[in-house]
Amino acid sequence: MDYEKYKRLPRSHYTLLEASREKKTTNTKILAQHLNRSPATIRTQFQRILAFLQVHCRYEALRKAEEKGLIRQNRRLPSACKEESSSPQA
Repeated sequence: MDYEKYKRLPRSHYTLLEASREKKTTNTKILAQHLNRSPATIRTQFQRILAFLQVHCRYEALRKAEEKGLIRQNRRLPSACKEESSSPQA
């Protein structure tokens, strides 16, 4: 499939990238278990991601996906927001 033609990945591929960032790993078995997918599916999706982003390794793919804004860099709330939401309201 020519991803250059479409300039987009399927949603499942973005989910895989975000799960990799969240779990801080690119390990196939860990991600397959976390996403309830087979290891073969994870490997295939990473191959397509690497080709789409024109990189040679999974960590480089994560870095480039963040740079391009394809995945969120930080999914947690800033500490100030956590304190405000947990404080009792008068």
